Amino acid sequence: MENYLNKLPNVIDSVVTNQFYPNLLSWLSCFIKFDNAIIYSFEKGTPPRFLSKIERHNSDSVNRIYQRGAYLMDPFYQEIQKGGDSKVLTLNELAPKGFYHTDYYLNFYRKTGWRDEAGLLLEISTDKQLGIFFGNEEQPFFSDKHDGSASLKETFDIIRSMARLHKDVSPNAVSSYYRYNDMQTRFGLTPRECEIVELILEGKGSPLIAELLFISLGTVKNHRKNIYQKLDINSQVELFSLFMNRAEQ
Repeated sequence: MENYLNKLPNVIDSVVTNQFYPNLLSWLSCFIKFDNAIIYSFEKGTPPRFLSKIERHNSDSVNRIYQRGAYLMDPFYQEIQKGGDSKVLTLNELAPKGFYHTDYYLNFYRKTGWRDEAGLLLEISTDKQLGIFFGNEEQPFFSDKHDGSASLKETFDIIRSMARLHKDVSPNAVSSYYRYNDMQTRFGLTPRECEIVELILEGKGSPLIAELLFISLGTVKNHRKNIYQKLDINSQVELFSLFMNRAEQ
């Protein structure tokens, strides 16, 4: 935990960039040891929206199952539905009796490979909750009373303030009309390339873009390469900065 103050400026500086949530997870690793982590935004009346993840093994297909309906049986989601203050909880605290025989466990959860899970549940607004979930494939969470549970609780206000600012000035706040016209007339992007830029700015990775546009992953990668060449940039961070800066002019 001794490095958490050294890493905090990186998280603050990345607010309103696509590096915010990855940097947030890196910072949280100062407080809790985990093998995997994933962040979802939960808003009333809609499925959870994926924001970022760190993991040992790719789990895109498992995450899609969660977003398409498995989340409704998730004990953490059911806790979020109750509302209330921000909290840190473990699966052992929330799981109902007989959890390992439920449809949720048999048809979804065991596919994650997680042995134990901890969730940081934060209320961002009256209709939005942030769920930061940590998974361990072997050791349980918070088995020692001196571990990171109490320290995580001390970060609630910091994370909530940063997440609210990130939400209020998100990439979606930039006019799609402005971006499309600018991308096509100034940069010479094709309509398909414009679609892909929009999805990248929404935080979607190449595999999900391929699925949404019904094209191959290789085709997405070729489009991204062409986009970067036309815009004279080398990274997703530069892409975001380019369109945010242009919107502010």
